[in-house]
Amino acid sequence: MTAYKSAEGVYSGQLYRTNGAPFSAYVPPATATLIGAGTLTFSSATTGTFAYAVNDGANVATQTKTIELQTFGPVPTCVWGAQPDLTLATNYQDLWWASGGNEPGWGVNLTQQGATIFATWFTYDASGDPLWLAATTPQTAPNTFGGILYHTSGPAFSAVPFDPSAVTGTAVGAATFRFTNGNSGTFTYNVDLGDGANKATQSKAITRQVFRAPGTVCR
Repeated sequence: MTAYKSAEGVYSGQLYRTNGAPFSAYVPPATATLIGAGTLTFSSATTGTFAYAVNDGANVATQTKTIELQTFGPVPTCVWGAQPDLTLATNYQDLWWASGGNEPGWGVNLTQQGATIFATWFTYDASGDPLWLAATTPQTAPNTFGGILYHTSGPAFSAVPFDPSAVTGTAVGAATFRFTNGNSGTFTYNVDLGDGANKATQSKAITRQVFRAPGTVCR
């Protein structure tokens, strides 16, 4: 969802599901299917609600969830337009994608708090279906962060009540992020989902995905 500001603290947009080539053999383009709409409403810098209506085959729900900032370290201050030269950024929090924008459809969200980056990687499996993997990557060397990649499963998004005890995480590989400056780096990973089809060791050059120049920097 690309969400546009409609009022103070309120952002809304259309929800899409994307399908594309597997992470191990990228072939453009990914295809997007409109499946609903969502609204993010923030009551403070750390609390809000996420309201959504989804209609995607068997996945149908209209719900509102109370949300809050997930804190795992010192929370940075992020300001749009504060630093027009993104190469000078010292905190790597942002949405990143393949350098040059030549592999649209997948990306990795990096949230940095202190010396730890939490990464969520949205990509596709061997069947072209959406695949989400996540990693907590502590700093292991200057400008380098690494950790274990996990594949999670759990109750459907529409489940009421949602049972967090039913969520399971399976280690499926490792991820390393190395940055040459605040706007350039490499994403190296090895993944093995254990099914014989979803397995690869690769390295991708990545850069920030700026959807409104000059972008946002955190410190």
